[in-house]
Amino acid sequence: MSRKCAEVFGLSLVRGGSEWSVKGDTTLLNLERRVHQAVRWTSGRHLRLEAQHWSGPLLCEPAPAGWIAGCFHFHEYERPLQLLREGVIDAWVASYPDVPAATDPAIACIGLSRMPIWLVVDQSHPLLELGEQVTFADVAAYPCMPLPDGAFPKFQAVLEACGLWNVGSPERIRNPSWFGEVNCEDLLVGFATPLSLLLSGDCCRVLPLKLPLEVGDALLVPRQYERAPQTLQLLADLRSRLESLAGAAPDMVVLDGFEHPSATPSDKPFKEQWLPSAPSMPKTSKG
Repeated sequence: MSRKCAEVFGLSLVRGGSEWSVKGDTTLLNLERRVHQAVRWTSGRHLRLEAQHWSGPLLCEPAPAGWIAGCFHFHEYERPLQLLREGVIDAWVASYPDVPAATDPAIACIGLSRMPIWLVVDQSHPLLELGEQVTFADVAAYPCMPLPDGAFPKFQAVLEACGLWNVGSPERIRNPSWFGEVNCEDLLVGFATPLSLLLSGDCCRVLPLKLPLEVGDALLVPRQYERAPQTLQLLADLRSRLESLAGAAPDMVVLDGFEHPSATPSDKPFKEQWLPSAPSMPKTSKG
């Protein structure tokens, strides 16, 4: 059916990695998508909701009333934003700060939550032996969770500033004493928020280092539907689900209103608000 549809519009389907895309002049196809999207929003049809792979399972399952949930397999910023701009999906729970600017003419970005982001390791990771003395230089000696270049530009910029970007590639690992003798997956340094830690259980530990970044969730919808009844109900549903998780994630702040995430600064300086409440390090013989 997809091929037949592509032929009608004079297009061809091309697969790159795990994603399908269309090749050719998509002007007519995009107009058709806009018509279908307008019908969904104005006639009470089910709308299409997507989210990042960490926020989807927590905030969008089961799917809110009136919405069809996607597959939540995105590990990037550009592709779901493209699908939203083209009218393929109707809403996306994105990860702040990698969201469109408040001045974007086509996409409305509404803040849902704010929280810190931490570096996490396996409960037997050697970095835990350094206790409170661990530094970013120590972390850089181990492979970090690999992300495609440009997948999350603003997050990437912070990691680059801390010397942690792309250190997951073997040629960048600067501790040959263990390389080749230990499973690299057990030595990965990952990234976690108070919410994503709820999915990982007790299998990881938070390092006592603060990344100079505040993250969170944001709802993105086409600007013309920012105040539509479906958007208002979805906002209420998502915020209710966040509130229900707040007890298990006390470092998370649930936002209200229609403000862009960047327009809702914390009441306290970032380091004062977030760092003292980060999970404590387990005691070790060398900590």
